[in-house]
Amino acid sequence: MLKHCVVGVDYSEGWNEIPAQLPEMIKQLGIQQLTLIYVIEPFRRKRIEDSEGAASKRLEALAGEIAEPLGVGINCEVRQGFAASEILQAAKKHKADGVIVLNRSHSAGREIFMGNIAMNLARMTRLPLLILSQDGTPPPAQAPVILATDGSDNAASARAQFESLMHKGNNGLVLWVEPEEHDDGLDDVEPALLSTLAEQFGNAQARRLRGYPVEQIVATAEDEDALLVIIGKRGRTPIEELMLGSTAEGVARECRQPVLLAP
Repeated sequence: MLKHCVVGVDYSEGWNEIPAQLPEMIKQLGIQQLTLIYVIEPFRRKRIEDSEGAASKRLEALAGEIAEPLGVGINCEVRQGFAASEILQAAKKHKADGVIVLNRSHSAGREIFMGNIAMNLARMTRLPLLILSQDGTPPPAQAPVILATDGSDNAASARAQFESLMHKGNNGLVLWVEPEEHDDGLDDVEPALLSTLAEQFGNAQARRLRGYPVEQIVATAEDEDALLVIIGKRGRTPIEELMLGSTAEGVARECRQPVLLAP
């Protein structure tokens, strides 16, 4: 699925929780190669450890610590610039299949004032983005994979990722949240999608909820202690995502379980 992923490394508080969550994600998503990316950002106060030489040594030391436990090949690269842009440029350079990043803030207000690389990546990426929470823990056995979908064409890639994990024998939950301002035109689409996926996979269930989609999806993921939440990215540009807001962005920001954002 995502054989080669770049990983944004920032050494922020909580980043040391990432390696504990990676083994299961590597297993589930078929990851074989990681490229660790550390970005020296020009607008931050420079410290001795932010010199390119020091940063490279630190990154290589991290790679040495986690390579054997994770059982994958690991490369390293230090770049300079704005973190989200440089991570995506590195992904393009290395022809990566996906990006992995830590979400260290679940507050929209904190995000506005302090910045959040994960949310910037969510708005900008055209590759699958795996977001791991600093509050996350390894999932329990038989934890379900949740597909949060609205049945639109934007969700097709997310559905394909979900189906791949269902073929591996995971438990699944297809979640459709009907907004309060329900569009009656979806009545025929939604039941057909839910019944089709539930019938196609004996290990998948379907659930229809009503309410604010972000709240319902995040609450369900927490209640089910989900292995992974998969959701399609609707916006086509960073401005569209930022100005309109999206369910995908809200889930990516607020969820404590791993989220796979599929453009």
